Amino acid sequence: MKLASGYKALWEATQKDYPGETGVIGLLDQRGAFESMSNVVNADHSDRFSKPTARTWRSSIDPWTFQRSTTVGALARTYKGLINIKSPFDLTLYTRLIWELQPKTILELGSFQGGSGLWFADQMSILCENPGEVHSFDLHTKRIHENAKHLLLTFHQIDLSKVEPLDKNLLIRLPHPWLVIDDAHVQVFSIFSYLSQHLVAGDYYVIEDVITMLNKEVFDGLQLVEQAGFLVDTYYTDAFGTNVTCAPNGWFRKS
Repeated sequence: MKLASGYKALWEATQKDYPGETGVIGLLDQRGAFESMSNVVNADHSDRFSKPTARTWRSSIDPWTFQRSTTVGALARTYKGLINIKSPFDLTLYTRLIWELQPKTILELGSFQGGSGLWFADQMSILCENPGEVHSFDLHTKRIHENAKHLLLTFHQIDLSKVEPLDKNLLIRLPHPWLVIDDAHVQVFSIFSYLSQHLVAGDYYVIEDVITMLNKEVFDGLQLVEQAGFLVDTYYTDAFGTNVTCAPNGWFRKS
């Protein structure tokens, strides 16, 4: 696994050169670091990918709780001076996923001020060996800041309450792997149903915030996700504890 390469190299070198010193009482692992490292190295375990309907709804902590109580927390959610409403947990998770997936296309549903689209474009340009394109969609494009500019980033004005305007010709030409992020909260599962037809095995589709609303629409939507061949990647939902993400049970990989 691409993510674990650095950990794996250190693990193997330590096992070779310092046998017997990586246990809990070993001189090189006085705080249990290597036990945690082994979990990362062996992250491709058999139950990494799980059916959405089989997952617990419990979350270790609410990733937003520690930010909502302070002005500093709200102000901290910016990138290059632009609003980027994502928790530190999720920013870290997206960085890891972009490195592992090496996406050629990132589709962002919901642009807001353009800060997150700019962040995704910067991350792609830094982390991807062959950077692709970031496309961000929103109805209110006039609120996108003039500084949200990047060679890899394109904004599209579209009413996401209607599925039809999504340009099929654009989708067909965009190379894979894809990373789709739905942070628009509009017709979530209708848009998923449309876009999922264009995703291939290995592509990712992340649905932020909405799945925390445990109602019939969400349960029906998750069954649709499952029937479309998507599984929850628990490596991302549970990286900081069970569902410590703003997309609980919402990091989907096309199988």
